[in-house]
Amino acid sequence: MPRFRFFVPALLLCAAPAFAANTDPRKAVELPPPDPTFLAMEQIDAPIVDGGRVDGVLHVSITLQAKTADDAAALGKRMPELRAAALPAAIEFARLRASRFAPVDVERLAGMIAPSVKQVDPAIDKVLIVKVSATER
Repeated sequence: MPRFRFFVPALLLCAAPAFAANTDPRKAVELPPPDPTFLAMEQIDAPIVDGGRVDGVLHVSITLQAKTADDAAALGKRMPELRAAALPAAIEFARLRASRFAPVDVERLAGMIAPSVKQVDPAIDKVLIVKVSATER
């Protein structure tokens, strides 16, 4: 028993350097510049109506990709108009196809939103849904 009394503290002293803080300087990682053809829209919140009452809220975050950077700059000025085009499609989807108890069919949602948004400006190449959820009110 007396041997173990000295063995445990010696073992702890050997292990202490393994847990020392890492003080090596790290090099900063350079990120590529953001792609200027992408534009994020303000989140759309549409009520989920079931049986004549509001059962939840469909939250949709959309990013638009323009064909060129110049087109994206022009689209940035029309963002309220583009959002106004996406809103009725999101509301219609929430009314017919969304439930807070089931996964959201993002492919169908994108299929409903994309034509109405692209109709506003043909410079839009893609309509990307980057985040979607159906939650309780």
